[in-house]
Amino acid sequence: MRVRARKGINVLISDNSIIGVRVQYIYMLIMTGVSCAFLFVLIQVLGSSAQNLIVNTTQGAVKGFLNENGDYYAFYGLRYGETTAKENRFLAPKPAPPYPGLYDAIHKVDCLQPSINGPDVGIEDCLALDVFTKNETAGKPVLVWLEGEGYLSSRMTYSFRQLVMEDTVVVSLNYRVSIFGFLCLGVPGAPGNAGLKDVVLGLQWIKENIANFGGDPNNVVLLAHGSGAAIADLITLSPLSQGLIHKVIALSGSALAPWAISYDPIGSAEIVAAKLAYSGKPLTDLAELLKTVQLDVLLHTLNVEFTNNTVLFAPCVEDSTLNGTFLHDAPVNILKSGNYSHVPYLAAYTDREGTIRANVLNDWRPKMEANLSQFIQADLEFGSEENRTNAVDSIRKFYFRNTTSIDVEDYLDFHGDTAVRISVIKGVQARAATSKAEVRLLEFAYRGSTNANWPYPAVPLNGVKHGGILEYLFDINMSEEGAKAMASLVKHFVTFARTGTPSSNAFPGQQWLPLKNEDLNYYYFGGAYNQPHIEELKKSPHTQRMEFWNDLYDRYYKAPSRVSSAPKFAAGITLLFCIAILAIF
Repeated sequence: MRVRARKGINVLISDNSIIGVRVQYIYMLIMTGVSCAFLFVLIQVLGSSAQNLIVNTTQGAVKGFLNENGDYYAFYGLRYGETTAKENRFLAPKPAPPYPGLYDAIHKVDCLQPSINGPDVGIEDCLALDVFTKNETAGKPVLVWLEGEGYLSSRMTYSFRQLVMEDTVVVSLNYRVSIFGFLCLGVPGAPGNAGLKDVVLGLQWIKENIANFGGDPNNVVLLAHGSGAAIADLITLSPLSQGLIHKVIALSGSALAPWAISYDPIGSAEIVAAKLAYSGKPLTDLAELLKTVQLDVLLHTLNVEFTNNTVLFAPCVEDSTLNGTFLHDAPVNILKSGNYSHVPYLAAYTDREGTIRANVLNDWRPKMEANLSQFIQADLEFGSEENRTNAVDSIRKFYFRNTTSIDVEDYLDFHGDTAVRISVIKGVQARAATSKAEVRLLEFAYRGSTNANWPYPAVPLNGVKHGGILEYLFDINMSEEGAKAMASLVKHFVTFARTGTPSSNAFPGQQWLPLKNEDLNYYYFGGAYNQPHIEELKKSPHTQRMEFWNDLYDRYYKAPSRVSSAPKFAAGITLLFCIAILAIF
């Protein structure tokens, strides 16, 4: 057929050509539709991938997911150690094996821990950690959280959002607790400090892998509370941690606390052995027997309470002849020697640490009134009953006005000092005396809105409770003034993590100077409910109390001793032997 083109040009097009053009046109329409469909699918894929982040680790690829607010990624249950069950119970951990494929990091793991008031929680095979990061952009400081409650718990229930949104990477690290982490018999089957060695292995994992999550492996900061803070302190004193940590923030805990190191690890094991009808067993046999005990049976042996500021199972000074020793001497001796990791160190306590004993007030107060001597901490050794009586009398006079009737406020003062405050202050003083790095001290006394949910009406809360500082670090709903205080505290800690020197925009002209032996600086962070908070540098914290306890410790302090790995029999059979000898004579 003939058609007329523009400008009068005639073009001859066959019928077949017309058909061809139509086919091409249809083909183009089809391909356009396919392309649109492909683009739609691609957009969907890219959109869904923004909901997760895949990162390579030494165990293989892991996939994290956006948190519920959609502003950072969470990776739960990343394995850093292999199973700690059965024959591996009580032993140092080994690195985790590879994943069989891509690991969906959505399941949080809790270590097995006894509970006094509720069901036991967690699992024995628990060497895992959680990682929280905004993105993979490199160079973020790494905050490693160590939870602690009397070496009985390593669970965390708060949100790390406040810290992550300050462009840090946060790692929450599990470690074995109670008998599983701190049975210390001084024999190859249970040398001691398995929980501390868990932390070291976790830190090694962080050094090897955290850069892939956006963290700086050369800026790893321990952030810890309670017994977790004592662990952080101990980590700096161990040769196993060299090069793994670079700063420490230790809240309400110290390696010098009377509960931080076990004074009688064999005796603690014997308490459990007696409940299981294992008394009299050689320690090597006892270690192997305890590995075979069913978990529920073993957990039911652990409900033991001490009134002398100790716990049933705690870290110990190990026999250095065994392989992989974590702690070879008492912390006070290591600090004096200067042979430890000299890293910037920030310690803190609250102004009402004695609330740690609020839950036992009704039980303990009448016992203290009847026999105060049984509440004297284990790190004092008197040598004679006369010295002990004199020391108890001096404590009664200083705290309780020389009466047997104990006021609630005095009760809180005594337990706050003996459990936390005195040892925190003495610890930073000892560290500052030998460390080449700066040491700082904080008293946190801001009485914000979080104190409103206090569950002990018989105990007045005239200050910040034990653990109250945590509510200003993590994502808790606050009043307007409380939110300002939270922002300032978080900024101090994050700036310390970045530079080693805390600072905040809230008080730009206020310097938080380090503590020195000739200049006992400490930073006060206080204020009343719904009032602007206060920050100021002060000197010489709690002078009268420190003088009182320094005098007692100068005369009676007892450092924890090393557990021996020499062949021995447990205490039960030793006692029977002594009775038999006496019978002969």
